[in-house]
Amino acid sequence: MGRGMNTRESKTQGQIGRRRYARSFSLAAVSLAAVLNVVLVSLLPLSLLAQEFSNQGNASTTLRFQHIELRGMQRIDEEAIRSQITIQSGISKRSDISQQIKSLYETGFFDQVSAGLERSTSGERVLVFSFSEKPVVRKVFIQGNMEIDEKDLVPVFDFEQRRFLDAAVIRHLIRQAKAFYQSRGFFRADFDYSIAPVGDNQVDVTFQVTEGKRLKIRSVTFRGLSQIEESDLRDVMQTSRYKWWNSWLFGSGRLSEELLKNDRILIRQYFLNHGYLDGTVSEPSVEVQDDGIHISFDIEEGQVYSISAVSAKGDLIDGSVAATVEGVRLGIGDTFSSEAMRGDVFQITEKFSDRGYAFANVVPDTRINPSERTVEVVYQIDKGKQVSVDKVKIKGNTKTYDNVIRREIRLIEGETYSSKKLKRSEQLLRRLGYFEEVDISTDTIEGSDDQVDLTVNVREAATGTFSAGAGFSSGQGALFNARLSENNVFGSGKAITLNADLGAQRENFIFSYRDRRFHDSYWIFGTELSFTEREFIDFDRQINGGSLSLGYPLEEFFGEWSQDINFSMQYEYLEVEISNVDPADAAQFVIDSEGRSTASGITPQLFRNTINNPLNPTNGSRQRLSLELTGLGGTEEYYLFSFRNQFYRPLTSFENGTSVVLGWRTRFGYGETFDKNDQLPLFRRFFPGGINSVRGFQARTLGPKDADGNEYGGSKEVVNSLEIIFPVLTSAGLNGVLFHDIGQAFDDNQSLDFGALRQAYGFGVRWSSPMGPIRVEFGFPLDKEDGEDGMVTLFSFGAPL
Repeated sequence: MGRGMNTRESKTQGQIGRRRYARSFSLAAVSLAAVLNVVLVSLLPLSLLAQEFSNQGNASTTLRFQHIELRGMQRIDEEAIRSQITIQSGISKRSDISQQIKSLYETGFFDQVSAGLERSTSGERVLVFSFSEKPVVRKVFIQGNMEIDEKDLVPVFDFEQRRFLDAAVIRHLIRQAKAFYQSRGFFRADFDYSIAPVGDNQVDVTFQVTEGKRLKIRSVTFRGLSQIEESDLRDVMQTSRYKWWNSWLFGSGRLSEELLKNDRILIRQYFLNHGYLDGTVSEPSVEVQDDGIHISFDIEEGQVYSISAVSAKGDLIDGSVAATVEGVRLGIGDTFSSEAMRGDVFQITEKFSDRGYAFANVVPDTRINPSERTVEVVYQIDKGKQVSVDKVKIKGNTKTYDNVIRREIRLIEGETYSSKKLKRSEQLLRRLGYFEEVDISTDTIEGSDDQVDLTVNVREAATGTFSAGAGFSSGQGALFNARLSENNVFGSGKAITLNADLGAQRENFIFSYRDRRFHDSYWIFGTELSFTEREFIDFDRQINGGSLSLGYPLEEFFGEWSQDINFSMQYEYLEVEISNVDPADAAQFVIDSEGRSTASGITPQLFRNTINNPLNPTNGSRQRLSLELTGLGGTEEYYLFSFRNQFYRPLTSFENGTSVVLGWRTRFGYGETFDKNDQLPLFRRFFPGGINSVRGFQARTLGPKDADGNEYGGSKEVVNSLEIIFPVLTSAGLNGVLFHDIGQAFDDNQSLDFGALRQAYGFGVRWSSPMGPIRVEFGFPLDKEDGEDGMVTLFSFGAPL
């Protein structure tokens, strides 16, 4: 305790660990000259003319001179030095001149500074300052770096060219370089430097690096534990042992002095969060050995403290202690936790803030009883004054209309302040996707203690895209795509999309329009027109149609519990034609489906969405539950139930704001005709496989097959996917993904058989390119059957990730 971080070598290493910096003869000479100069400065009388100072006995002696002259400067501007000279022509004390020499030397420009009196040809006394300038660094070279790229070392050895040579600066740079190399695991890196004169009082400086072997953390141990598991403490630390399987991703095994110091704080926080109020942790001890780095801490756990009472004083909710502390995490008999107590402070503060007390102050008072090992927690509360909203100001919206922003604000002018409504407003604005940044600040008003202003600061994001290009899809062959999309047309909050796909096997044209706040109401209106023509191996399919939809957020009816849930009703009319059926290859069901059919029906739908970013999600979930009912005119009569779920959670986060994310996707569908003798039409049947389904299998290749092995789709489907998404190159928007998929489709006469589900695993990359998201993924079936590929390459451009 009380010592700083100790880094020591194993005794077997002898003298390894001593700092050894070789110095060249030339720089040593410079340093010696500097030392001698300090001595000369202190012996100023010896540098003056003997005839002038032979009779001077003390520092208060005055000297007379008519002019001041500067000599010996080669590169330094004379006026710049004169501006540093404070003595004036006339009469000056010897001590003042001595102090002037010291201040000129301390500018760092000179190896030597001296002063003397001379007589000019006219007989006037002249005070002459003579200078010997330090050499100027012409170039800096770095040699010997094999593991660390020179571009990473240039900022470390940031000796500016054309700067005067300074031994102290060079020593500082070497210390800085040693720390840099240690942060990369090179704890035995050694440094030397040399100075080469190149004429005209210039030098080149060469830093020679001997990197040594990169060392990794091999162990993190704790001495003194009896109740706490070592693994629990390691889990809270940022520093971790080297593990070959995740070092490239999480950086395990790397030692950072800054992180290790912070780990001691994290361990102490663990103690406080688990009742060990008397627990202590020593400074970390770091030992460097041949096999790597070994870190240890000395621990004193102490005893576990529990809660004896929880109460509140001061201003109370409805005058009741029980109402004030209702819902807090800490209760009588619970193990004390500072984290839980902070959460309770926040919760109580939010209760008052939601009632208009925007500046309520809640302070926990912990009364510790060491003999009983208990803690009584008393929350001291000063609610302050209740405030209302005076003005709502909007700033930064260079494109989006004010009303588009204001209609998402759940607090209006004159209303009592509510923190809950304020947070909901920020959430709704972010989810629009119109802004890169959203921040709502609560501002006090000068001269008023019961009103506040709300300032909505936004930064506009790009909401429109136009792309055109050619590509290849593993399921559809060559493609040409043109897409125009604008999610915030002229800042109105309305969205339109025009999309055209042309390819050897596909033609697709779609126009869609959506107004998420129809005439500034809560109604959601949408319409879509589409034309699609696809050529499959054994038949062609053409679908023309259109739809109208109307939705409404349930929150406006049912309140907070239904936030983020929309209900909508859609009417859709489709004309479908199955043609060019190949009797030799097509399934009998496909042959029977040849011809024209129409479908007219409605689809009630519930949709919930809390995903933070639709193109690159890292948190939140999305669920869609729908029931398509046809038979309102048309030849087809069926119902189709569908449920889709997406879930994302960050597993760990990095300092640059990126995260390793767990993704989970589930899809279930079931369809049936109203006439039990009929089968679900071909265009509504399920064909798993492909990049948005079970990767590892080609698109539309899973599900029921006829006797000849031809797919004809299932009437029910189950697909489940797990993904780990991790950053690869953050600046370019490039992520990697590892996945495991499982799924299958089943025929009308088949029940769901989870033992028959097909499985695949794989990896891929995802790029949020300026033209839209691009995916390239490689899938490998776990239960490969005859005729199936052992690896499937999947490619997608423009679809949501």
